[in-house]
Amino acid sequence: MPEGEIRTDEMLEQALHKDGKVIYVPRVGLDFEKCDMDLVRVDESKGGESGGVNEGGMFYKDWPRNKWGIPEPPVDDASVAQPGDIDLLVVPGLAFDWRGHRLGQGKGYYDRFIARMRDEKNSGNEKKPILVAVCLEDQFLREDEDIEAPDNLVFQGVPVSEHDYVMDVVLTPSATIMFQR
Repeated sequence: MPEGEIRTDEMLEQALHKDGKVIYVPRVGLDFEKCDMDLVRVDESKGGESGGVNEGGMFYKDWPRNKWGIPEPPVDDASVAQPGDIDLLVVPGLAFDWRGHRLGQGKGYYDRFIARMRDEKNSGNEKKPILVAVCLEDQFLREDEDIEAPDNLVFQGVPVSEHDYVMDVVLTPSATIMFQR
């Protein structure tokens, strides 16, 4: 999101240009009614306008923006992630808690994507991505913090549903919290 989430530019720069990692980025703008998301591979051999890295900086600077102002790779012959392609998935959110629970924006984009990547019906040989939450300090709820909902309900930590995925790691600017599964 353009505002309210931790900036990942330096992490992307390190992974793509210095560590030689393969990077996939989210694309949700194909059909907003479906609330569906895929991840598209960043191709360095193409220019910035074609899903690659531009000469002036980060690969997404020239990309079109969706209705929320988020840059997304152009629709072309993009390589879309399949189960087994993703080793580590960086997951944004509004809040995370000490149990690894995540509060998203409420549309379920990431939960549906994770479900497809971790689909148990697959052959079983696919890697299941490690789920790494990134957030600011104020977005991480400690054990003694509660969330008060508009309908006067109080939740200890982040409210969860059965379809929500628990993070494997939560990263804040000052801490790394790992969860045993």
